[in-house]
Amino acid sequence: MQAYSFRQAGQSYHQQPHGERKNVGTYGANTGFSLSIGYYVPVPWVKGLGVGLVVNSGQTGTNPSVDGYAEGYFFNFLNFGGSLQYYPMETNNLYLKAEAGMGSVFTKNRFVVDVATQDFLHHFGIGFETGGAVGYTLTPFANSSLGINLEAQYQFYSTRVEVSGIGDDQWTFGALHLMAGLQF
Repeated sequence: MQAYSFRQAGQSYHQQPHGERKNVGTYGANTGFSLSIGYYVPVPWVKGLGVGLVVNSGQTGTNPSVDGYAEGYFFNFLNFGGSLQYYPMETNNLYLKAEAGMGSVFTKNRFVVDVATQDFLHHFGIGFETGGAVGYTLTPFANSSLGINLEAQYQFYSTRVEVSGIGDDQWTFGALHLMAGLQF
């Protein structure tokens, strides 16, 4: 697992023509946006519980790292899996969600090799994703089945990643989402 050994040593995946590598440096926080869609059906014998399927997609990016090759990532992740949504109190629109399923990551790693010269590596990984959320449904509409969901969600991924031209690595990472959505 050559990619893993480079990461453990703090070295860049990028290599100069003669084999030398620089340290990665420090990345800024990832920022971006996400899209989530789910479908839930009520479980008749458990009041407030819905079971369903969910698809989440996140697109993020980093500012260039401080040292090394001014590396930056475009980090896109996608998951599909089963989900539970639970409203614990009948008189309150607070809900809890849990999900688990297949997770994947598609990454483009940018390197500034020399002034005005960039190089890119691509990574693809697939593995497991799990997550949880807490949210609140606003119901300002006459139709009580319509609502606006405000939600904070945390996802955790564990994926086996192929780093182009270098080898495999195991990536574990998390993502925090603050979301607003339409429920119908």
